[in-house]
Amino acid sequence: MESLFALTQDILKEVPNLMTWTTVGGTVAIYMSIVRYMRYQNLNYIIKKYPDPQQVLDDLEIAKEIFAITMKKEFPYLARQGTELALFKTFTVPTISKILAGTGEFGNNCPRRAEDTELIVSEMVDATGRVMNQLETNPNTPKKDIEEQYQRERDAVTHLNNMHAKYRILNDDYIYTAVLFVTEPVSWVNRFEWRKLDVREINAMFRVWYDISISMKIKDFPDTPEKLFQFKDLYGEKAVKYSPNNWKCGEPITRLLITRVFPSFLQEKGYQLMLKVIPSILEPHDTKAFQLPYEESKVITRTIHGFLWLRAMVTRYFMLPRKKCASRTPFYANSEGKFVPEYFNYKPHIYKDGYRIPELGPEKFLKQKCPF
Repeated sequence: MESLFALTQDILKEVPNLMTWTTVGGTVAIYMSIVRYMRYQNLNYIIKKYPDPQQVLDDLEIAKEIFAITMKKEFPYLARQGTELALFKTFTVPTISKILAGTGEFGNNCPRRAEDTELIVSEMVDATGRVMNQLETNPNTPKKDIEEQYQRERDAVTHLNNMHAKYRILNDDYIYTAVLFVTEPVSWVNRFEWRKLDVREINAMFRVWYDISISMKIKDFPDTPEKLFQFKDLYGEKAVKYSPNNWKCGEPITRLLITRVFPSFLQEKGYQLMLKVIPSILEPHDTKAFQLPYEESKVITRTIHGFLWLRAMVTRYFMLPRKKCASRTPFYANSEGKFVPEYFNYKPHIYKDGYRIPELGPEKFLKQKCPF
């Protein structure tokens, strides 16, 4: 009888602990259920509003809406990494790297060249996301202010065309560059994000870059997503090859990127580490085109993939979705008529006082050079 009484007392002592763990477990389960529900709201919205994927290919405005939701709200981090990798991969084509190396811009003023490139590309694709953000904040935003966002798109394309016109760039090199802006973000998101892309989202990315390419007067651009992915593979096999100019473009960008991770006194070691990491990020033929000193390390590859898998799981089950589109380009100009980036990726902060689209690039570049 005494032993039964003692056992009962022990059980009663554990009740508060059991209740505490039950409460914690229940709270976590409820939170994860909320995250799960909210995480799929954007995708469910897209599928419900546009049940036929062909709608996205047929209507540019639909494509821009989905592009903004997917690239700027659902997956802004890896979409950006994929876009950066797309630019990096263009250096593996000797007919491209020869022009870039010849300008001397990457070697002499890499931070500004990188910033110019990113801001021009952002101006070409950010308008719809900016409008969505602005209308959430102020539904009564004047129509002329909204139209100005799309005019900035057109201004950025015109500015880019004017710069490119100074160079004899192969049409297929134009196509390959634009194609990579679709295939690389798609690849990174599908492999490493918390969910894969829906066909409507891929169609949206294709249609947005298809129209940009047509506006740039690129000829024979692939007219379906399937042809676009096929072109990437076929042209990559033919055109990606070694040239000394390839790493003349790749090295300054690599050194710039490590400044975001390593302090100044560790940057040389960081650079040597990146030489070992890059083969785990690029495709084999891209690595060969750079003739890097190291081959792919399975340990490094597994480490990178493991980190990205863990990030995806945390995002999927514990991170609430973004409410607004991520955009570096602001909706309104400042009092001087310049656009001040919402945040900066490189040091020094090149455009801390703002930029005008026609002025992106140094003075000599505006007259002669082309940054990409």
